Amino acid sequence: MIKTELGRRGFIKRSLVYSFGSIGMAGGLHLLPEISGKEKKLPGGFWPVMMTPYTNKLDIDYPGLKRLITWYEDAGSTGLFANCGSSEMYQLSSQERLDLTRFVVENTSLPVVSTGTFSDTDNGNIEFIKQVADTGVEAVVLIPSMMVKKSASEADLMKSFENILNQTADIALGIYECPGPYHRLISPDMVSTLQSTDRFLYFKDTSCEAAVVQNKIIKAGDSALGIYNAHSPDVLDSIRHGGAGISCIAGNFYPELFSYLWAKGRKRKVLRSVQKANAFILANDRVIGNKYPRAAKYFMNLRGLDLTINTRKNTPELNSTDKEKLDQLWEDLQNLSSELKIPLATYV
Repeated sequence: MIKTELGRRGFIKRSLVYSFGSIGMAGGLHLLPEISGKEKKLPGGFWPVMMTPYTNKLDIDYPGLKRLITWYEDAGSTGLFANCGSSEMYQLSSQERLDLTRFVVENTSLPVVSTGTFSDTDNGNIEFIKQVADTGVEAVVLIPSMMVKKSASEADLMKSFENILNQTADIALGIYECPGPYHRLISPDMVSTLQSTDRFLYFKDTSCEAAVVQNKIIKAGDSALGIYNAHSPDVLDSIRHGGAGISCIAGNFYPELFSYLWAKGRKRKVLRSVQKANAFILANDRVIGNKYPRAAKYFMNLRGLDLTINTRKNTPELNSTDKEKLDQLWEDLQNLSSELKIPLATYV
């Protein structure tokens, strides 16, 4: 086992180059063809869905959040999704959503996106989108299941998109197929329509269907819209088919592996090391999903982040068996890191 402490820029040299090939590793990779496009594209790569640390009184722990930002940066992230599902956005007040987003923007050099739809009316969402945009984010993310009711048609959803587009000037936008309050997916044809507006930069796909993701990537084409896969078992497939990157909850356990897949996994021939890293991700998919987000915070503490494992969600407490599995996962991750020579951002 190894415990590698990483300098702030020690893993991957960070650059805000607005293209899908913004991260390279030594040795001159022969990458699959990259999507050409417009300068305003967000960087491709790993975009973590950020956690919200809390104090023992369940207030936002801003010193802990600062450590978390540094950890994401040290692990090779190319952007940050703040105020998302993993951030417990539905458990935050409106002011907390704004304060948290602004803090992230002001404490990182990476581009940041944040959710802006929490109302059941277009007007309510439009007002909050403008407030989120004022924090300095690169794009404000829209949640389809917050924009319209479950019974609404695709035409109703498109009308809501049109209202928001028409009343938010030139604010850059994103889309997150959040499973709550209900799971509403965007069809590939709607992706095609929305990308043509030249306003959308970020799309977090949660279809969990590799073929569907590939179709959306095709529909996005060479537009500014990047498709970021949330389903960790399929992320290697999607980035090899032109996907913009990765935004999955497993990145709150081992973000370095997803940065590694992005950097190494787009070669024409899949390297053995990439296969092993991806196999590790597949093998542990159920472990990381159990009692999330509490389990993720426990795992972060194994890595030295020194956070409480508190949550505002009704997530059960971790029992001894849960902790044993997470302890074993940490040991296995260190062994994999040593074998594949993937540095881990660890502060213990």
